[in-house]
Amino acid sequence: MQLDRLLQHLGFSKNESKVYLAALESGPTSAQDLAERAGLPRTTVYSVLEYLIERGVIGKTTKQGKTRFLADPPEKLLAIVNDLKNQVEKSLPQLEAVYNKSETKPKIYFYEGKGAIRKAFDDTLEVKPSEILMWNTDLYFNFERYGLDPNYIQNRVALGVHAKRIAGEGSIWHTKNKPRDASELSETVVVPRQIFWPGMEVNIYANKVVFMNFAENNLVMIESKAIADAMRQAYQLSWLGAKSLEVKA
Repeated sequence: MQLDRLLQHLGFSKNESKVYLAALESGPTSAQDLAERAGLPRTTVYSVLEYLIERGVIGKTTKQGKTRFLADPPEKLLAIVNDLKNQVEKSLPQLEAVYNKSETKPKIYFYEGKGAIRKAFDDTLEVKPSEILMWNTDLYFNFERYGLDPNYIQNRVALGVHAKRIAGEGSIWHTKNKPRDASELSETVVVPRQIFWPGMEVNIYANKVVFMNFAENNLVMIESKAIADAMRQAYQLSWLGAKSLEVKA
């Protein structure tokens, strides 16, 4: 990154960057010399110097009765960064309050790569909803490929989070998990494989809807009460339909 761009990221204007860099090169020098080095009018340099002195990155001294300006060591820039960091940390509660006020704006998150899909499952453990509504896929059980936690269901149960699951006939959810519905705090409905055998999973919980794309190893998480409520209604219709087609063990 170019030095002038770096300084602008720290809040320096273009002219302030020019004067500061000129001062770094010069040692103790006059405003006239800095103006020449920076390629700026002397009157502009005087006003810029006043600001840089206030920021604490340039000092002013008198030598043989003449005013001289001297840049502080570049390490002083770290103090600016730390001060900015401290200000942000102190302001976080106010920023979070503003961020959380807008419940009418959906928040959309996209993750990809190994471990991306795990973020959704981990999120359910953090949110701890009373219930998760699921359209399931057997690809979930390929834990290593997708970086998933093989103990997720046990962890969910330990938190008392219930699940409703719609799965395809002959799936692992059908043959292994449905018989454990009681111990897994779940209710699983199995439907004919020819009408339901997805390559992705959808979870609905709290104010979130998560689409887990196992085929491409990514997920989309939408946080919106209105969307989650609508998807909950859609799931209820799907659940009733699944019940009417349910494959009995």
